[in-house]
Amino acid sequence: MSDSLNPPPSPQRVYYSTGRMLGVEDFQAEEDYQRGRLARALMQICGTGTVCGLLVETDGNADPTKLEIKVTPGMAIDRVGRIIEVPNTVCIVLQNWLTQYVAAWQTQQEGNSPGTAPIADPNSAIEGGNLVIDVFVSFVGCTRGLTPSFATPDNYDATDAFTPNRILDSFAMQLVLRTDAARKTPVDPWASLGAQQPVLASLRQSLLAGSLGPPSTPQAEYPPFTGFDTTSVFLARILVPATAGAALAAEAAPGTPPNPPTWTLTGLGSANIDNTSRLFLIPLSLLSRWNGLGSGTES
Repeated sequence: MSDSLNPPPSPQRVYYSTGRMLGVEDFQAEEDYQRGRLARALMQICGTGTVCGLLVETDGNADPTKLEIKVTPGMAIDRVGRIIEVPNTVCIVLQNWLTQYVAAWQTQQEGNSPGTAPIADPNSAIEGGNLVIDVFVSFVGCTRGLTPSFATPDNYDATDAFTPNRILDSFAMQLVLRTDAARKTPVDPWASLGAQQPVLASLRQSLLAGSLGPPSTPQAEYPPFTGFDTTSVFLARILVPATAGAALAAEAAPGTPPNPPTWTLTGLGSANIDNTSRLFLIPLSLLSRWNGLGSGTES
């Protein structure tokens, strides 16, 4: 379902007065204001990225046909300041996912899936002898629990009207085969400060100019695919050793499916998964510790 915080709403609060009738839109506006202000504060003060957890790894299965990519529980803040919480480990069998992608692409090349969105050639995802696969997590609101309600304006005669009574702030995990040419990872919004501690005067001027931090950060990590959620959080890049499929012979019959790439998942481990190119949100308490302020528990 769509979410009222994407795009961010204007900060309008409900004006209450005695005797005024309140409708659904008023309660929705009240909720949007509270959620929107929290999201705005989180985005400006903390930024976007991983708060904790969300490690992308394999399950170590020696059988490449059963090897799973796992994302551990954790929390992140997306590009509009919404909290994404993943309470349980999420898994997918990588071989199945790749095979299904190739099968869908070949079916489309054969002309057997008219009307579907174009599927990019998986061979174009090969760079440096590897298929490039990115992992993203997105905020998703899911309705829960049906309860009887008044009929909708479109059908006042309904006798079995129901509506959800809760919305669960949930998530969606996504593997993306990077068939685009850019294949960039997130840009650090504070990179221009360099590796050394910035001079306070120059830092103040940068903040006043609005040239640092979340508002001006280029969103470079997203693929240019139609409909891709550009509020999602980049988690990791997976490199799968692969070889491009051989070109079709000139005498190949019309409608012959193109040759897909071949890949190997044997030995896929931490060396092939880059978890460090994501944006991290460092807790203020940790920064205080690094600067010698302590936690208050020292004797």
